[in-house]
Amino acid sequence: MATVTLPATELPIPDLDWSIASFKGHLTSDGVAYVASLRRKGKKVANVEHDGRGGTVMVFWATAAQEHREAWDRWVADYQSLHPEDAAYEPEGIAIESLINEYEVAAQLRRAARRETPVLRPGETVLNSGGYTTLRGLADSPGVKAHLEKPENEFDRFWDGKIWVQL
Repeated sequence: MATVTLPATELPIPDLDWSIASFKGHLTSDGVAYVASLRRKGKKVANVEHDGRGGTVMVFWATAAQEHREAWDRWVADYQSLHPEDAAYEPEGIAIESLINEYEVAAQLRRAARRETPVLRPGETVLNSGGYTTLRGLADSPGVKAHLEKPENEFDRFWDGKIWVQL
């Protein structure tokens, strides 16, 4: 199985066929409740929902989506083999949450890029929601260069608007 990485979080996944769109979530007293669209190659094939009270993610497939269900089951199995550290958790829910995390981080990075705010990150292998720093000014501005030269800053990547680029 060939693997690729998600652009924003750099999480290894089986392929880029699957994504989340139209995510809406809110915090409850027991967790995060959400609804979103599950897409395959850009086409909506299912709705995913979580009530925010524990339990599993609910996937509501579009009619005549049998081929997508089978492909999704294979993708989740391949995802699970790439992430054995998550073996104790429900595999479909973990896979969906990783796609939601990618959706949210990518949206944050797009907003920063539109404001021409440089985004730097340290060299950890997977970006979590707080694993990067935004700065005022362009990447080659004196303020950003001074920030990078501080010994306590171990940034090695810059978000160019689409992918992480090595500094």
